[in-house]
Amino acid sequence: MRNKFDRYYQTLKYLKKSQIKYLVHNRLTGRKKAATSAQAPAYGDLPLWIPRLDQHPDYRKRFSVEELLEGKVTLLHESGHPGGTGWREPEKSHLWNFNLHYLEFLIPLAAAWREEPDRKYYECFRDYCRRWIEDNREGTGDGWHPYTISLRLTNLWICLDGFGEVVREDKEFFRQLNDSMYAQYLHLQKRLELHLLGNHYFENLKAVMLGALYFKEPGVYDAYKIRLGDEIAEQILPDGVHYERSLMYHKLILEDLMRTAKAVKPADRLLYQELLGTIQKMADAMYSLEEGLGRTPLFNDAGDNVARSMTSLLAALREEFLITPVPGQAFPDAGYYCLHGKNIKILMDAGEIAPSYMPGHGHCDALSFELSWCGKPLLVNSGTGQYQGELRPYFRSTAAHNTVVIDGEEQSECWGEHRVARRISQVSGQAEGDRIRGKLLTCTGKPQGRSIEWNGQSVEIWDQVHGFAQAYFHLAPGFFYEEQDRKAQIRSEAGDLVCTVQVAPGDHITVHRQGRICSYASEFGRIEQTEVLEVSWPADGSEHMIQLNFTETRKNI
Repeated sequence: MRNKFDRYYQTLKYLKKSQIKYLVHNRLTGRKKAATSAQAPAYGDLPLWIPRLDQHPDYRKRFSVEELLEGKVTLLHESGHPGGTGWREPEKSHLWNFNLHYLEFLIPLAAAWREEPDRKYYECFRDYCRRWIEDNREGTGDGWHPYTISLRLTNLWICLDGFGEVVREDKEFFRQLNDSMYAQYLHLQKRLELHLLGNHYFENLKAVMLGALYFKEPGVYDAYKIRLGDEIAEQILPDGVHYERSLMYHKLILEDLMRTAKAVKPADRLLYQELLGTIQKMADAMYSLEEGLGRTPLFNDAGDNVARSMTSLLAALREEFLITPVPGQAFPDAGYYCLHGKNIKILMDAGEIAPSYMPGHGHCDALSFELSWCGKPLLVNSGTGQYQGELRPYFRSTAAHNTVVIDGEEQSECWGEHRVARRISQVSGQAEGDRIRGKLLTCTGKPQGRSIEWNGQSVEIWDQVHGFAQAYFHLAPGFFYEEQDRKAQIRSEAGDLVCTVQVAPGDHITVHRQGRICSYASEFGRIEQTEVLEVSWPADGSEHMIQLNFTETRKNI
């Protein structure tokens, strides 16, 4: 009981006083039913459709339009048939049900319509909207959660802009949809996620501000413009990285700002110009951190099938805003540092786990790194895969990342789906030429230091800890380990040698080829098995080196 009390205390003590206030308020008042009927007083246009995002092949391949026409929706590698009260599918995860209520799967229907104006695409869109409105009239459940409302409203406005005049000509449906959206907009203003903050609160504010533009309520627009501006200043760090330090959420927020800028440009040029400055910084950070890795970096909660691809975002930035990213190496506010060498890219995390009051998407990945070889992921963190499920604790654990476990302890005390109690402290990092350095104290006060250096054809990893050390090296799919005396070779599926991992005398190496530790999820909803090298040694506080020696050629990789 004492340990449980201490864990709650260590979790709650980091919250803002306002968060505690609203947590108590929400518990006392409970979740009241939403008023699902309203009459929209007026409505205008929101130019939110961005062709380079919404019609990009990287995005459209996530959805099957043919399945949608048949009433089948596939999200996060799981399929279902929406229907029934509240559109609740109890056999699926809470995350899947949330994603269903975003109605993002309707955007590909608008994309198909723009390519070929066949009424079947519009009528399918209309049918899903009507069924959602009818099946969610009770005003309860996931459909009326403030986060799903925030994303759904934005996605519906994107669709309205995408379909264009065909919706407005369908006057009865257009009125029905606008009345429903207005009811959701009003309810959202009463249920802002002030207890949680972070990206959820950002989405709330963005949706209300855009709604105020759409429903022509200038007083609400002015008030929420100020609130959104305050959140942008807090959530986007000076180096341009979103403060939750997930590159997936970074891209989601970047997309939000791009659409918001496009929407306000006709009516609010001053805000538009301010947003462009933030968009440029975020674009610089995204490009610098992801370019050369081959996919979304897997630090903290991240996956490759949620945010838009970097390729599509870069194309949209150029076309819509004439923005080209400026590359950088060091992002000290977030704690991310890059190394570039011949055919390699290394990204290392030497930053805090998350903003102290909002660590729900944080992992025990401090001083971990990802390494790509010839543009393909080679050494990877394990990803996220799920927010609910038996593997959630593992994916957040220290051993799931390319870092060091000391005396079998976690770096930070992650628990539940999205909570962190005791956590790392005194974290610092720096990049110097071809070397990255970082250090920290674990949640139990153990010092940990690491430097990674590129020496022309090899990578030297120097760890400095005290206690029993276990360093993990997770391979990406498509590669395997071949063990030898005091070293392990990394080979491609074709058997070609990529790299030799050389360890110190006295080190013990183990290659894991099955079990939980081999779980890997570059996308939500899809878990693969990969091979993991574990290097262990009794550490006395002195520097310890593991060397990765790369081959000269790229044959068949």
